[in-house]
Amino acid sequence: MFDFHIHLARLPQKKQLTQLLYNGNYDFIAIACEPWEWDETAQLKKEFSTELKPFKTAYGIHPMIAAQANDEMFAKMRDFLQEDEMAMVGEAGIDKRYPGYDDGTQDRIFVFQAKLAIELKRDLQIHCVGDYQRILKLLSEAGFPQKQTQGKNMQELQVLTRLQEAPRPIFHRFGGDLSTVKKALAYGSLFSLHADSFQKKSTAKAIPFIPQERVFFETDADETFLPKNATKNEAGNDAESISPESIVAELENRLESVRAAYAECCQ
Repeated sequence: MFDFHIHLARLPQKKQLTQLLYNGNYDFIAIACEPWEWDETAQLKKEFSTELKPFKTAYGIHPMIAAQANDEMFAKMRDFLQEDEMAMVGEAGIDKRYPGYDDGTQDRIFVFQAKLAIELKRDLQIHCVGDYQRILKLLSEAGFPQKQTQGKNMQELQVLTRLQEAPRPIFHRFGGDLSTVKKALAYGSLFSLHADSFQKKSTAKAIPFIPQERVFFETDADETFLPKNATKNEAGNDAESISPESIVAELENRLESVRAAYAECCQ
């Protein structure tokens, strides 16, 4: 199993959990989207990454903290990315729920990270809650290369935009429509699907038109993640009392449910 987007450092008992994932058949990309999470994720990589099973990471500035970003934060993020030559950039993006969406701050922070992904030749994990057309425009402003797709039908476009190497945009927890898919493919994009991706009718209709080799699955598990059958402490709310085994089981169940939803959607 391959979880294309998980916030491992935000989960309960992360070290025990990581060991169980490494012992099993569960691969992942550990996403870190603010400074404390960069530190925690880098430490997990240091402890668990092996030549046989490398610890895959992404370091970025999430739009929830875009208004707090500064030169020191940019420099620290660059250091993590340069130290880990296989790391992706992100997650980065725009989100209408957070400060900086209306005044251009989130746009500026996203473009900075998009340019960094191009410079370092890394894939870019994108978060979008709001306007996908705006994200696509920002990718163009940042200099992400794209192919001319005007007048192409979906079959022609799928052939034209063959799978390429990084840097590529990755639309995490994808929620766009068919127009978004067509425009995103011109950038060589990948699409990471979450259970939520199938809830919106326009997205569910668009998913079958994404080339299969560009589709990945994710849990986006973070501090809000709680297995349905987890054993709680007497207070009923201590995350550390959740067994790592139950978390692994829930991760596997959720990832498999996304895979099943995709199969059904493409029938």
